[in-house]
Amino acid sequence: MKIRTATAADLPTLAALYRETVLAHAPQHYTPAQTEAWAAVDADSSPFHQLILAVTTYVAEDDTGIVGFAGIGDSGHVASAYVRHDRLHQGIGSLLMQAVLAHALEKQIQRLYAETSEFSLGLFTKFGFSQYDTEVVEHNGVQFTRYLVEWVWADAP
Repeated sequence: MKIRTATAADLPTLAALYRETVLAHAPQHYTPAQTEAWAAVDADSSPFHQLILAVTTYVAEDDTGIVGFAGIGDSGHVASAYVRHDRLHQGIGSLLMQAVLAHALEKQIQRLYAETSEFSLGLFTKFGFSQYDTEVVEHNGVQFTRYLVEWVWADAP
């Protein structure tokens, strides 16, 4: 498994991975309307470019291609954490989270924070993030509950 930084050339593959993963796994936790709204992603859109390229996004690759990605901003915001739908529960999310935490420690970012979905909350808590609140947001005209989590350097395992 290789971990590297994402480039603009990765955008179409990352968008497809994002959409396929949401469509495959969100229905276990979300309504059909929520799943479709969340899965609506355009690789050419400014918001998707920002999600991937405005932060440091790490990509996990193996001989099958890109199998996951996770991004972290200079402020400590963990902007993304996605694993390809057919590769969940194989340690890829953990490798990506290790890269994010190593980045934070290298840059001396004291606090990391994220807004997680129901099915990514477990990955964050596994790495010592604590849930401190929830929020309801609207995305593509549909409301979602997100879990607000944080990791503080002093609390690191």
